Amino acid sequence: MKSMRALTEQEFSTRPSTSNDSYILLDGKQTQKDIEGAYLELCLRVGEKYLVFMTDDIPGEDMLHIHLLGSDLNIIDSATIGGMYSTGSFKNHNVKGPSEITFNFIGGNEWRVDILEDKVFSLPFMSSPKGVARKHLFHQYFKVYGDPRPE
Repeated sequence: MKSMRALTEQEFSTRPSTSNDSYILLDGKQTQKDIEGAYLELCLRVGEKYLVFMTDDIPGEDMLHIHLLGSDLNIIDSATIGGMYSTGSFKNHNVKGPSEITFNFIGGNEWRVDILEDKVFSLPFMSSPKGVARKHLFHQYFKVYGDPRPE
């Protein structure tokens, strides 16, 4: 696995397109790719992939969308942290190595994302911590760890 590097707004940015989606800009040029979320919190380059953290920018119900994109900007894997009537603030992110990042969002604890070398099998509703929803139900390219406390 190659190292993780935070990208600048000039390298990777987003602009709102629809109610809860944004389009992606690479090197200041608009692409034809959309991504769920309204506000870009952070984008990390991981080898040829992009790990993108987006929030909804909805007071009182902000969710964190974590997307792993391939070099073609297609979504490989996604997870969402949050739920109805919960809100968080993405802060204290810290790259811990070539494939791991920690951060705070909701639940009063530290969350961790580990990028995997290859996809792994997962079981719906059993492979993710409380408060994490996945779109790709039977495989994952990254794992989310956290133990949120009730709000």
